[in-house]
Amino acid sequence: MKSRRTFLKILAGIGAFVVPWTVLPELWRGKLGFFLTRPSVKPVISPSVKHTGFRKPSAEILARKAIEDIGVLSHPDMQGRRAGTAGETRSLVYLEEQLRLLNLEAFGNNGYWQMFSIPSMRERVISGRALFRPDETDSLRMPAANILAGLLGKNREETIIISSHYDHLGIYNGKLCPGANDNASGVGCILQVMRYLVRDYCQGIRPKLNIVAAFWGAEEMGYLGSKHFVKNSANPLSNLKAVINYDTVGNGEKKDFILWSAGNSPLIENMKEAIVRNGATLDPDSGHGHQSDEAAFIGTGVPAVTMLSKDWLINNHTPEDNISLINEAKLETACSILYDVVKEIAY
Repeated sequence: MKSRRTFLKILAGIGAFVVPWTVLPELWRGKLGFFLTRPSVKPVISPSVKHTGFRKPSAEILARKAIEDIGVLSHPDMQGRRAGTAGETRSLVYLEEQLRLLNLEAFGNNGYWQMFSIPSMRERVISGRALFRPDETDSLRMPAANILAGLLGKNREETIIISSHYDHLGIYNGKLCPGANDNASGVGCILQVMRYLVRDYCQGIRPKLNIVAAFWGAEEMGYLGSKHFVKNSANPLSNLKAVINYDTVGNGEKKDFILWSAGNSPLIENMKEAIVRNGATLDPDSGHGHQSDEAAFIGTGVPAVTMLSKDWLINNHTPEDNISLINEAKLETACSILYDVVKEIAY
C-alpha cells in the first residue's frame, strides 16, 4: 500500500511538472482569457511571430491608463495572482494581450513568455506581514513565468529593461489579497510608459537601445522570476545597460518616493534628476532589509534600481491593499519619472 501511494505521488508530480510546461501554455492563452475581467478595449491574441513591420495601435489602446490595468489585475477574478495558480495565469494572459495590442516584439524564450518552475510554498507571518517560505517537505514544483516584450532599438545589441513583478499573495487565511499597490501599481506604470514609447515610435522617434518591458513572476517567493532571467538570459548580461524596477509605487503622497539599488551606478543619479524634474522628492532609504527584483542583479555588473512609494508598507500584504489605496495623481508622477529616465538613457 505504501509503495502504491509513493507511485501515485510520483505520477502526480510528473503530471504537475510536464503538463503545464508542454500542453497548457497555448491552452492558457487561448482559454483562460474568457474568464478575465475585460478591459475597455477588446484583447486580440495573435500567433507568436516576429513582426515584419510595426503597425500603429489604435488611439484607444495608446490612451489606456495605469489605473485601468490596476483595476483588472486586482479584480477578484485574478484571485490575488499567487505564483503557480490560475490567477497568475490569467494575469499572464492579460499582460500578453496588452503587449500584443501594442505590437511589441517578443523577448521571451517562448514568445513573450519565459517559463520556469517554483517550489511549493507555505505562508508565514513575519512582523505582521504575510510572507512566503519554501515548503521543505514537498518536492513537487509548479510552473510560473516571466513575460518580456519591447521595442527594437537602432543598436540591437544593447538593451534597457523597465520592469515590475505582477504576482501577489493570492488567498491567505481565507481572504483575498488583491495586491493593487503591490504590485499592480508597478505593472500599470510600466504598461502606461510603454504606451507612451510606442506613441513616440509611431511618430518616428526611435530609441538607440532596445527597450524591454519585463513582468517578473514569483517575486513574493524570493525574486524567483528575475533570478531565473539573470541565470538564463538569452543575451549576455553585459549588453544590459540598466534595469529600472517599479514596486508598490501607487499609495501615499503624490511626491514621496524612495529608491533601492543593486550597488552604486550613474543610474541612481539619472533617477534622482528625473524625480526632481517632476516635482517629486526622494528620501534616502536603505531598504532596512527589504529588497525587490533589483536584488537579482547584485553582483552581475548590471545597474539596477527599484523605485517605491515612501509609504509602501501601509496595508502591504493584507486584504486592505485594494484599489482604494491608489493615488492616481501619484501614478501619473511615477509614469512621468520613468518616461524621462528612459528617454535620457535609451534615446
